[in-house]
Amino acid sequence: MTGGREPRSEIADWAARYQERLDEPFDDWEADFFRRGCTFLSRRLAAGAASSWRSIALPPEHRDEVYSGPLAARPLTVEETARFREMLQRIVREG
Repeated sequence: MTGGREPRSEIADWAARYQERLDEPFDDWEADFFRRGCTFLSRRLAAGAASSWRSIALPPEHRDEVYSGPLAARPLTVEETARFREMLQRIVREG
């Protein structure tokens, strides 16, 4: 492991998980953390993707307890979805 980057197989595992989640509906909270997670995956940083995943999975009634910062508060666009899908498929393929 060099420079904080994770082994490619762990990155591919996270990318596959994000790819599956892409087919489900998002609220604005989930969309924001999905974007963040994809940014971490594009940089091959599994820890950041894992952290964002935990935020995505956080039940709505607990969100205010753990996070009070600004969110993008906008849904994923068709273009973003296509771009993320392509990126995640590439990461999974590269393993």
